[in-house]
Amino acid sequence: MKKLLRVEIVAGTRRQGRRTEYGGTNRGYKSAVNDQFIYGNAVRDLSPLQVQTPTVKLSHTARRNRDRAARMNPGWVLFLTMAMLATGAVLILYLRLQSDITNRIKNIAVLEAQYNSIKAENDDTESRIKGAVDLEKIKQKAMTDLGMQYANEDQIVPYEMDDDDYVRQYIDIK
Repeated sequence: MKKLLRVEIVAGTRRQGRRTEYGGTNRGYKSAVNDQFIYGNAVRDLSPLQVQTPTVKLSHTARRNRDRAARMNPGWVLFLTMAMLATGAVLILYLRLQSDITNRIKNIAVLEAQYNSIKAENDDTESRIKGAVDLEKIKQKAMTDLGMQYANEDQIVPYEMDDDDYVRQYIDIK
């Protein structure tokens, strides 16, 4: 906290008042301007200090350099304009690419939803077909109406398979 001392003359006696943080004093003082005694800590300073800034004299070369630096030559303005246009073009291309990516992601989501619905429909149809076919009924019809029989031991012919061939087995053999 700054403490400034102020020497004041009040009714012919010297008094000292301390400056408070907010600019007032804790004692009153007699104003030389209007001869009134003012009490309180909100007393205005009637003679503010004026601080003069020193002026530095610049040389002719320094002044000329500052003037030249303050001006913008046409080449510099052209360069800044071209840089701003290039930056704008890059930003526009970036926004277009970002928009294209967003649209493609939405399109992929729509196609995935269609794929999932078609797959679910296909699975339902397959389960309905499997449920509609009664294998026991087919076996009975083949044995009674068509005269089919199970194979005997002498009708089974074993064979050996090459390593480069393969056989797909869709159902288990009983």
